Amino acid sequence: MIALLVTILGHLFYGTTNVMWKNPRNEMGTLPLIITRSFFSFLIFLISFFALTNLDLITIPKITFWDLLSTAAICAVNYFGLFFYLKSLKHAPVSSTIGFGKVSLIIGVLSAYFLYDEEISTVKIIMCIIVLIGVTFIERAARIGSAVMSKGLMYSILCKLFWGTSYLFVPFIDKLGPILFCVVLEFIVCTLSCLLLIGSRSKFPSHTVSRRTKFEIGILVVLGTGGTFCLNFALANISILLFATLALIEPILGLIISKIYHKERLTPLQYAGVWMGIVAAFVLGLTK
Repeated sequence: MIALLVTILGHLFYGTTNVMWKNPRNEMGTLPLIITRSFFSFLIFLISFFALTNLDLITIPKITFWDLLSTAAICAVNYFGLFFYLKSLKHAPVSSTIGFGKVSLIIGVLSAYFLYDEEISTVKIIMCIIVLIGVTFIERAARIGSAVMSKGLMYSILCKLFWGTSYLFVPFIDKLGPILFCVVLEFIVCTLSCLLLIGSRSKFPSHTVSRRTKFEIGILVVLGTGGTFCLNFALANISILLFATLALIEPILGLIISKIYHKERLTPLQYAGVWMGIVAAFVLGLTK
């Protein structure tokens, strides 16, 4: 039950931050924003790890250099999920990009069955199909023209494919523990972003960012850090199939927040998709 609540909490955090990336990205640029958010998250996780080990609340895991290297490698691949997500926000509204979460659900179901030998019952399949239909309603109703959506669609699908590698995190989290794993993850995100920024010859914005952007970055740091910990903890302590289905909370919550925060309108079909996703996801959560 605790792992289930932590999973829902993590997806709620990420569902909120998915909406908050847009304005800071437009003002700062993709890479400077990722560097800023990941640097502060890295510091929070690193300080937390040393504090908790000194207080004997957690133990230092026995790991090898190869464990760290292989963890860094999978985190490096997963990093491009965030990179392409921010790219997608440049070419389409928030409500048009976050609907493609169904790609992650498909990857999650396949991972649960083929990688983790989880039982896939008829009820679970039906609930997953209902969630997929609901998110399809959300995505199709959000389309606003092929010229606008061409790159937005491409980047959205790419981000979900790379983010789908998170289902491979489980053995690495088991070895390092969730907090140390998050330290490595945020370090890789920050480092890769710095290297890409140098390679692109781009710079941090010379102008002072607005008060609104500073506020949104603060939300990204706090909720992003909390979401990263919750979801990585949950990955190692909950069914992968359930985890993947509950991940659809993110686009559903994101659509609701985008309606309010970015003043984007939802169609009746999108509302239907939202309720289908909510009901099916929680029925699946109660299904053994």
